[in-house]
Amino acid sequence: MTSRLILNRLAFTGPKTPRVELTFEDRLNVVFGASNTGKSFASKAIDFGLGSGGLLPDIDQRRPYDKLWLSLACDDQLATLSRSMAGGNLNVVEGITDQLPQNARILGQKNDASNENNVSQFLLSLIGLRGRQLATNVSGTKRPLSFRDLVRFCIVDETAILSESSPALSGQRHSATVERSVFRLLLTGLDDSAVVPVMDPKSFRTSKAAKLEMLEELLSSVQADIEAEFPDISDIQEQEGKLEDSLIAAQADIAAAQQAVQVLLLDRRTATLEYARAEARMSEIEMNLRRFARLQEVYDSDIERLESIEEAGFILTIGGDRDCPLCGASPDAQQHEHALGDIGRIRAAAMAEIAKIKRQQVDLNATVQQILGVGRALRNALPDFAKRLEAVESQISAATPEVSASRTKLATIMAARDRVKRGLSLLEQRDGLIVRRSALELEKATRVGERPNQGINSTATYDFAQEVSRVLTAWRFPGNRHVIWDDATFDLKIDGKLRRDNGKGVRAITHAAFKVALLLFCRERGLPHPGFLLLDTPLLTYRDPITSKHGELSSDEQAFAQLPLRDHFFEHLAAEASGAQFIVLENVDLPPNIGSLARVEVFYGEKGGGRSGLFPTV
Repeated sequence: MTSRLILNRLAFTGPKTPRVELTFEDRLNVVFGASNTGKSFASKAIDFGLGSGGLLPDIDQRRPYDKLWLSLACDDQLATLSRSMAGGNLNVVEGITDQLPQNARILGQKNDASNENNVSQFLLSLIGLRGRQLATNVSGTKRPLSFRDLVRFCIVDETAILSESSPALSGQRHSATVERSVFRLLLTGLDDSAVVPVMDPKSFRTSKAAKLEMLEELLSSVQADIEAEFPDISDIQEQEGKLEDSLIAAQADIAAAQQAVQVLLLDRRTATLEYARAEARMSEIEMNLRRFARLQEVYDSDIERLESIEEAGFILTIGGDRDCPLCGASPDAQQHEHALGDIGRIRAAAMAEIAKIKRQQVDLNATVQQILGVGRALRNALPDFAKRLEAVESQISAATPEVSASRTKLATIMAARDRVKRGLSLLEQRDGLIVRRSALELEKATRVGERPNQGINSTATYDFAQEVSRVLTAWRFPGNRHVIWDDATFDLKIDGKLRRDNGKGVRAITHAAFKVALLLFCRERGLPHPGFLLLDTPLLTYRDPITSKHGELSSDEQAFAQLPLRDHFFEHLAAEASGAQFIVLENVDLPPNIGSLARVEVFYGEKGGGRSGLFPTV
């Protein structure tokens, strides 16, 4: 593995204000917050700490601070770059610190390959790129590599990520040759030290033969796939149109069938509930009738008891006013525990209670008859409920095969369509290779005085395009994710469409994929690269079109906004963070599990509940 830079801390100090810092770890880091909280300022400050010649934005919050500190690591070496907020030269100190010793080493801001005491040569030495040469024009004029040439590949600000220019280029015509050379250096590990004004015919023929051989191999492979899989390739365009029409019709059929089944399922639910309610009511009636029968038994028992009391009282009162048959004592001389009047009252009370119970029996009998009537009605209705339920079940059984058949038909059409799309993709590849071969065959060796060819080896761009395709696949980018390198635009073509021809949000995502893929490409092949990547708002396509300064979403952005690409984006960067440091500045909603994937710093703004922004609110 080559040496790489790891950003550890960005700090600001002032004579009368506490230190402000933003820390990073050697993995995925996310700085999340609303606009105007300092995220983009942090990006510019990191660039400033690495020797940028431009001045920092003059915002109110930064004015109490007069010095910037950027701590970084490379292999086992820790260092802190210190710079005045007003710009100029830098100092470098060992370790992570915000204290500057008197004998601190001074690094010039401007690049000078003959002197190691400037920030550019210091950083290039750390990552093994010092002494490399770049062609500055098509004639082969060269200059030393500067670390500033590499910054666009490790710090991507909001403006660059939205640009229609290639991610490898700034869009400035005068610097295009140098920028192409820098990209070629990262992609191949080869600089322009060997570039001469004119290439000899033999070298040209050798290079051309190798390219033609590779193109022939690719073309033969694609043609073999076409012949093996698509013997009927001649009418494949017509097949695609017919399949698209069939697909639309099949989707309409399955939607109609599913709608019919949904209505029947609702009817079945209604019928089932009605049947269940009727059965429950019948059970309730039977239970009440059993209770009322027991109550009737209680009434009968009470009447028998009361009639016994009345009868006993009647017997006791018979002859109570005659002389005693045993001793002949007159009634006045007889002693009784209860007077006859008391027994009479007891008899009257018993008779009254019997009458009351009999009235209750009449009410009970009326209630029982009413419940019996309801029960008979429910018993007569249950068969109708059962028949209705049975009829609905029959209709559902009849409709289900139709839905299954529609789904099977849809799956068959989709499989056929996917097969046709693969055939079209192979045709596109074949045609593209034929065009490239024809163009290469027409190329002629340069003559003395003609400009040298400074293009990138097609094998490298092909491999890089496949790396971009793998990144897009990991992010669940829609489509076939067939990526090729377009020499004309010095950019990517994805599924046949130039990257620059998409909306802002899609350009931002594909720009991020370009830079992530380049870092991974270099890491996997042991090629020099700064080793870290800072992305400012790569997920712009998930913006709120009402509040965002970038306005409405284009049609392709609207399609992307419905996809879970955001979640897979963060998961992929977290998984690839071994040997690569990622810093993402975003203001869109983060995935719920972001805390387990990254180190997250949140800028809450003035009304938030935590850190307001990069700097305290003035």
